[in-house]
Amino acid sequence: MTMQKQQVSFGWLTLAFRKAAPLCGAVFLSFGMSGCNKLIAKDLLNQGAREYNKGRFDKAEKIFKEAIERDPEFVQAKLFYATAIRSRVGSEDGEEQVKTAKMAIEAYKELLKPENDARLKDRDRDQVYAFIADLYKTLDDQKSYQEWLQKRAELPNQKPTTKAECLYSIGVIYWNEATKISKKYETQVPGKLPEVAKPDKWKKEDIDALLQAARTGLSFIEKAIAADPQYANAYSYKSLLLKEQAKATVDAQLVAQLEKDAQVAVEKFQELNRQAAAELSGGS
Repeated sequence: MTMQKQQVSFGWLTLAFRKAAPLCGAVFLSFGMSGCNKLIAKDLLNQGAREYNKGRFDKAEKIFKEAIERDPEFVQAKLFYATAIRSRVGSEDGEEQVKTAKMAIEAYKELLKPENDARLKDRDRDQVYAFIADLYKTLDDQKSYQEWLQKRAELPNQKPTTKAECLYSIGVIYWNEATKISKKYETQVPGKLPEVAKPDKWKKEDIDALLQAARTGLSFIEKAIAADPQYANAYSYKSLLLKEQAKATVDAQLVAQLEKDAQVAVEKFQELNRQAAAELSGGS
């Protein structure tokens, strides 16, 4: 299992509560123990952020947990706590990695309970869904990975490019399914691309499974393009899925049309990449 590294920094966190402990006596007199605990929790959040930014994830995790114990309604502490757990996953392997990944998933899901979700900012909510999906990918749980990608895509006010990226990623899952089937019928040719046997040499169940995977994948790719027509990678995988579909198609006329459509998608992918490169270089 691999863990996609996403850098999270708490360096932007305000340090306005550094002197929480000396002030706690005054707060207690004014607002009671609840107000005092909230102030201490904010100070702990700052302490945990400093430890996190130094790469001391275990220590940060414990401090964030203490902040939550002081103030159970402190959503920011819950978010940082989940992120600290998740940050340990990439440095672990085997059963330890599985255990930590599951802990992180549960910590993030805690944030999506109604009483917490209502306090989340849109950007934080989006990241919670992204991290849960990524953790399921680490666990090689493709079904849950796809489920959370789709949930993220459907978030209210989701950015078009993010929505397209999620839907495209689901399309890639189905492309992988299709290629696993077609590879069974490949013959390696020295110095050339592998040759794929004609569909009449395939098992019927493999034809049906590949066509279903390719068509389902294409439906997600089309949704990605609808969300963001400028999302280049979607056109690349549209081409690849059409080519997979062609491999399991008997009708020669339909094969020709699929290959033509695949070429059009490749050209669109190349065009968008050229445009992006020109924009980066300041060209037109």
